[in-house]
Amino acid sequence: MAVERDIAGKGWVEALSPGDADILCICGDVPDDQTDAVERLWDQLPGPRSRTLVTGPEHPGRALDGCVSELLDVGEQFRLEAERTAPELKQDDDGGMNDGGGDSQMNMDHEGMNHGGKDDGGGDSQMNMDHGGMSHGGMDHGGMDMPMPGGIGLAGEGKDRDGLDLDVLKVPLGPFLPFWPAGLVLHCELQGDIVFAARAEYAFDPSTETHVGGPLGTERGALVRQSDLASRLLQLAGAAREAAKVRGVRDAALDGGALDECRRSLAAIGAQLRRDWLLRRTLQGVGRIPQGRESGELGGTDAWDRLLAMLDARVAGTATAGAHPVGVLSDLVRGLELSVVRLVVASLDLSPLPVPAVEGPAR
Repeated sequence: MAVERDIAGKGWVEALSPGDADILCICGDVPDDQTDAVERLWDQLPGPRSRTLVTGPEHPGRALDGCVSELLDVGEQFRLEAERTAPELKQDDDGGMNDGGGDSQMNMDHEGMNHGGKDDGGGDSQMNMDHGGMSHGGMDHGGMDMPMPGGIGLAGEGKDRDGLDLDVLKVPLGPFLPFWPAGLVLHCELQGDIVFAARAEYAFDPSTETHVGGPLGTERGALVRQSDLASRLLQLAGAAREAAKVRGVRDAALDGGALDECRRSLAAIGAQLRRDWLLRRTLQGVGRIPQGRESGELGGTDAWDRLLAMLDARVAGTATAGAHPVGVLSDLVRGLELSVVRLVVASLDLSPLPVPAVEGPAR
């Protein structure tokens, strides 16, 4: 949150994909099993580019300013880009070096080859191959384990809800996505862009997470948390202007602003959102949790209800800051399109950390 606040203060725009980014800012220490994933993200950034590590909320602007200096060093950027794009030299069996771009055994003599199947009269040509009788229909590619870019396997087969055999593609969402809970991985099985099965887990232990704005068990910490969640959901739903307003309230609370003023600002934003019929139609009915003993207070709510609760609960000061169990996702996202799945995830507080109930005011 501190980095996002500093980015907004500089007038910068957060990139939504590696291809749009100039800076890769890593917040916190990278777990050992996530190093390869971070490097893959870094490889996708086009030049000029820079990266930095922010280990705490204190003075993230210094790290970002250092990246700006690196980006403005044109000579160094050209040198780094030349190193990155240079072909990798590999040693062949004869001790020579090649760049891996071709086969060193391809020195073929074409003089003895009869192209086009024509007989020059010099003998019985063996090159008159007739492909008309070859049938590829009996070749089964289903058993071939060929990876796609990004390490995703080829689609297999599975039955849909109507019992038809359709292609099934297994795609993980996370752990690094815009407006996505840090570390969450949702393993999806897709038929087209429809999720028909999913399993959620955390790719790393976020127990060392630093909570900016104070402990979550205080009113300030809870207000910061809820307004941050609301801004993510609004951004994904296409309400960028309203998301910026909510994030402004969050940043004001982070800076130690009066909580009563922050509550009034959230109340005004909530009242305005209730009159936004397009946003309401976008979120109503999305991710509705059925009534039941296990659903608790979430029973009967959808993404629209949960958005209003993120804003109104902190205004009234009566709700607790309890996190939603990650296990609810599997049933909620089944049968939904990927874009809708993103909205469902953003409407839930899926923090794996135990969040205490709100205590007395922390001003």
